[in-house]
Amino acid sequence: METSLRLADFLTRVCDWAARIAAAVMILLVFVIIYDVIGRKFFATGSFILQDLEWHLHGVVAVFAFGYAYTRNAHVRIDVFAHKVSDRFRLWLEFFVVLFLVIPFFAFIAWYGYELAERAFLRGEGANGGRGLPYRWIIKSAIPISAVLTIAGCLAVALRILAVLKRPDLLTDPFIERGLWKR
Repeated sequence: METSLRLADFLTRVCDWAARIAAAVMILLVFVIIYDVIGRKFFATGSFILQDLEWHLHGVVAVFAFGYAYTRNAHVRIDVFAHKVSDRFRLWLEFFVVLFLVIPFFAFIAWYGYELAERAFLRGEGANGGRGLPYRWIIKSAIPISAVLTIAGCLAVALRILAVLKRPDLLTDPFIERGLWKR
């Protein structure tokens, strides 16, 4: 059990690392947008490349934070029935949903995203009309990377849930203990 918790901590750190990258990219995105807006409004220097870059950076920010959000319980959740069931049932339900729905779904996205990025690389895809950024495979490779990061976050949560279910003395709840899930 201790080994699985160490693995969960490692996977959480990987997701934290990806979220830090997303935060740095967000700062870069803000500066690119400011530069683009000032250039277009005051100097008539609008650029398709800058607008393409804004979309690409925004995409990286969005998808690199999925795994982090899941490990922190900061994702969208509809807990209509959560208050009506026991904590133990809720944890088992979360575990099975992660294991049989979320991870297979993101494994499919990783597989498909890899093929999409590979095809873009082999074809030398660039922006439509040749006015934006070249090398479309770079942004398309964010799809499988983010899917793998999300799977890592889901595995971390699933391992913590198992630890709580098997040995409640190790943790009280993977989210409540960290102050991330309050009822």
